[in-house]
Amino acid sequence: MAAKEQLEKKREDHDHDHDHDHDHDHGKDRDKCRYHSHHIHELEKNVKKMADRIDDLGRGAHLRELQRIIDCRSWISPAELVFVNNILDHIFGELCTVERLQVDLAKACRKVDKDRH
Repeated sequence: MAAKEQLEKKREDHDHDHDHDHDHDHGKDRDKCRYHSHHIHELEKNVKKMADRIDDLGRGAHLRELQRIIDCRSWISPAELVFVNNILDHIFGELCTVERLQVDLAKACRKVDKDRH
């Protein structure tokens, strides 16, 4: 085979290899897209689950029951009053923390969205 023919054959083989690499890259892009889409779907499910749970808490069914029980006043000793108030203070603190985390998360996500556009 002449040198010129060998050179052309090498070019064809090289171009053929690049075509496969390019096809392989598209496969990677599709896999990344599927991976990304799956994780976005999971994230959306988690956000919805959290929002639903917070909605449930917002109804305050357990606290309304506690109010009903407290209204009877027959069971509240000074020790029980301190005990219940301390637990309520702790719950309130945790709710404030959850609210602050939601605000901070939304603020950070808005910043990421703004920075990308």
